[in-house]
Amino acid sequence: MIHKNMGLVRVFLLTSVKAKYAVSIGAQSGGITMRLTRAVRAWGTPGFRDELAAEIAGMDTAELPLQRALRYGNYVLDQPPTVIINGVDEREGAIVVRAGLFFAGVDAGSCCASDPTPVESHQEYCVLQLTIDPATGDARIELLDT
Repeated sequence: MIHKNMGLVRVFLLTSVKAKYAVSIGAQSGGITMRLTRAVRAWGTPGFRDELAAEIAGMDTAELPLQRALRYGNYVLDQPPTVIINGVDEREGAIVVRAGLFFAGVDAGSCCASDPTPVESHQEYCVLQLTIDPATGDARIELLDT
C-alpha cells in the first residue's frame, strides 16, 4: 500500500514540474498567452460567460498559473477547475475578464516511506485576469493577488 501512495506522490510531482515550467515561461513575457477561439466566437451573445468558463475549465492545469496561486498546498492536481466569471469589460478594443477558479491542490510531503503527511486534496482559489483580442482570440492571462 505504501508503494501505491508513493507512486501517487510521484505523479503529483511530475504534474507540478510541468506546471512550473509552463508558468515560468509565461511569467518572463508578462503573463501566459493562449488562444480562446470558442469564447471569442460567443462574444456579444448571452452564452459568452458560459462558453468562456467551459473553455478555461477544459484547459490542462499546466496552461494556467495555478501553481503560483497555491496558498495551502505545494502541488496542483491535474483536475479541471471550477470557473466563475466575476466580471467582463471591454477596454481599448480588448475583452477584459476577471475569473475566479476553484482548483484542487495537495501537500504531497517529502515522498519518504515514513512521511506521515496525508496525501489528500483540498480546495484552492485564485482570481485571473484575461485580456482577450476579440479579432484573434489571443489572450494574456495574469494571476491577480487575492
